[in-house]
Amino acid sequence: MIRSVRISAARSVTYTLVCVKNRTTLLLQALPQGRIKLYAPAGYSLRAADRLVRDKISEIDAAHARMEEASDMLPGTLLYEGTRKRIVAETPCAPRIVITDDAVIVRAPKDDAALLNAQIKRRLVKDALEKIRLNLDKWSPSVNVPYGRVTVREQRTRWGSCSSKHNLNFNWKLIMAPPACLEYVVIHELCHLLYLNHSERFWAEVKKRMPDYEIWKKWLKAHGSELKFPQ
Repeated sequence: MIRSVRISAARSVTYTLVCVKNRTTLLLQALPQGRIKLYAPAGYSLRAADRLVRDKISEIDAAHARMEEASDMLPGTLLYEGTRKRIVAETPCAPRIVITDDAVIVRAPKDDAALLNAQIKRRLVKDALEKIRLNLDKWSPSVNVPYGRVTVREQRTRWGSCSSKHNLNFNWKLIMAPPACLEYVVIHELCHLLYLNHSERFWAEVKKRMPDYEIWKKWLKAHGSELKFPQ
């Protein structure tokens, strides 16, 4: 449902409230184009929801400002492992992508935006899967529970998931985040092989392997919307 909350005498904001059955936590999101969305447990107080948005409006405004800044920088740039790099097209060339400290060099047969974007995306998906598998090899022995199929997908709201059959899914856009952030998500999903929930025992297992995991959990909440593929 769409809600409106008054912030001051001169300002009101609207947000979308989504109440989800069996949800136990709150998730407040600052989204592109100035949108705000709050996920809450079914039956959550409307007054409490309005109060939360009002109390967090400074953080929401800051997140929206970061998105606008990132959007202004987006044409011709790309985040890769936490660093924003220039996209440089070289044509006509045999297809190849070279990633340097400050640039993503895309060599292609012709200067076609759709072709270049498709080429970049294939490389990002490939790199994401490689980094994820490296981290799975590093951390899976500590869990000592076998996992099944590993896939990378373009998920809108999830960075990773684990099925009851121990198949692991990851969002390929994690390759844009700092390496420690990708590592956190891998550890998170591996610990779901032990506990298919977010209980205290689950988080204790995550912390055992990554004591500073909360830094990267919060980073994803604050910056996840900035992990965009160039248009």
